[in-house]
Amino acid sequence: MGVVYYGVESFKKVLGPQGEPKTCSYCHQTYQETYVKFRKWGHLDYIPLIPLGSDYWHFCPVCFQGDKFIKEGKKEAKSIIKMKTPPTTNLVPKGIIHADSKTYDLILEDKNSGQTFPIRTGMKKSEYKTLKKGRFYKKIEEVNA
Repeated sequence: MGVVYYGVESFKKVLGPQGEPKTCSYCHQTYQETYVKFRKWGHLDYIPLIPLGSDYWHFCPVCFQGDKFIKEGKKEAKSIIKMKTPPTTNLVPKGIIHADSKTYDLILEDKNSGQTFPIRTGMKKSEYKTLKKGRFYKKIEEVNA
């Protein structure tokens, strides 16, 4: 007789920058918002079987402050995503590794304007990895300082 595992699992899909550029109320930078879709599934033995709905979130790509769309906003989010607006900016994440102090920095660089935004500095390796995962960065350029 075996053990049966059941529960709810969420899968994310980063849809990228969409829509018209907006000014963020937190960092006051003007960029297109990043959209992310989270799909919830009921699973049995880690096999997703029952779709339980989806949620849409939008974030500022610089400070990563954002909100979940409520019911009325989901239609708006879907229409913005369907428009497939081309990106107006080229924000590239970079990791800076300080070998002498064993610390890490994460910055964003706008390739169009040349502006850089420090996200967080002086982190340990575990904090750096967690931040990269939390901001949905899979591959970033890492530079030794």
